[in-house]
Amino acid sequence: MGEDVLGGRYRLVRLIGRGGMGAVHEAVDTELDRRVAVKQLRGAGGRDAAALALTRLRREAQALARISHPGVVQVHDSGRHEDRPYLVMELLDGVDLAKLVEAHGPLPPSVAAAVGLGMCRALAAAHTAGVLHRDVKPTNVTVTAAGRVVLQDFGLARIVEEPAITQAGVLIGTPQYMAPELIRGELPGPEADMYGLGACLYLMLVGTPPLGTDPVDVGVLVERAVGPGIPKLTGRIGSGVPHALAHLVDALCGQEPGHRPSTTDVDALLASLPSADDERALRRLVADRAREQAVEFVYSPPAQDSSAPELLDWAAIPQAEPAVRDVHRPLTLSDGTRQLLLSSMTADNARSRQREAVNLVLRGDIQEAVRMLTAVAQVCASALGPDHPTTLTSQYWQAVCLARLGAGAEALELFSRVNAATEQRRGRDRD
Repeated sequence: MGEDVLGGRYRLVRLIGRGGMGAVHEAVDTELDRRVAVKQLRGAGGRDAAALALTRLRREAQALARISHPGVVQVHDSGRHEDRPYLVMELLDGVDLAKLVEAHGPLPPSVAAAVGLGMCRALAAAHTAGVLHRDVKPTNVTVTAAGRVVLQDFGLARIVEEPAITQAGVLIGTPQYMAPELIRGELPGPEADMYGLGACLYLMLVGTPPLGTDPVDVGVLVERAVGPGIPKLTGRIGSGVPHALAHLVDALCGQEPGHRPSTTDVDALLASLPSADDERALRRLVADRAREQAVEFVYSPPAQDSSAPELLDWAAIPQAEPAVRDVHRPLTLSDGTRQLLLSSMTADNARSRQREAVNLVLRGDIQEAVRMLTAVAQVCASALGPDHPTTLTSQYWQAVCLARLGAGAEALELFSRVNAATEQRRGRDRD
């Protein structure tokens, strides 16, 4: 596929994900030489759906432009490309809260308090600017490698003095983390966002979604949310959660909006907890997850299908004796995520992507580099051969990334494989 450049400036590099409104890409701002995230509306859909999506994208841009706070993702630009509106935002290098809990289980109370404090201060800044998020949930919270907690995806945001954007018969939001008053169709206030904060704290402290983990439909979740609600943390035996923190979560998750604590009250309580302002443990958890993700990308190649290039066959590379055995990880990435990784990579642009990835390594953007290098290695293995210098160079830099992320055993094994393949190629060239 050809390369897309939006507005003559933003070159799309990698599809990050898809949603109801459209797609989000990692891109390069060619004027400022920086990496950004670009949300672009999809072209399909009826006239009413397209108009609604456009209104929401404009509302998101306006909402983000109002807020200036390190805990809220920054908006850089907006425009149109081939009559499709797009929004350019800060690209966050980190792990979303849902993935962090999925990888580590319940977080230590001090770490959960640190994340909650960051979310609370971001919400306070948004509310002060007259913006309600309306979709506070773990997948909309990113923790960066530096321990910065960032609230993102204001696609459902409402600017207080403007009318709400609604769609008849459609539930707007995520029932697991959605305030009961929103489910009942009432006009939202800041208290609805505080409920989402409480539900996220519950997930961090318990390790499971607040309304249960059984595979139930939306109707059942809605009944639980507006009925018994989120189970109480106070008095929960063996939870290890400090009483003050458990009481705060219960208050935030209460059914009555008027009884929930304000951002000022929550900030004061969380900041008073031991180690709530210590980011060290949080940064360590993020670094652990980043290392695991890098190993997954390198050792879990995308599943083959008719639309994807043939992938790297490790069996085709001579195997050196690994320094540590059993380093191959289970295939934990979804097939969809793997296919998205390869969707913008072709044999024609693989070498230039390799150079970009090496620059990312040198800049310290290791997580993005390892994703790009994995795609390059797979495409080059198919188009040029598994022992081609370009393929082996990509694998060498994959090993460098693993080493820098602390995955020493996996990095050493990969270095050994690349060296063995390189020596065999040199032997053939001498012959």
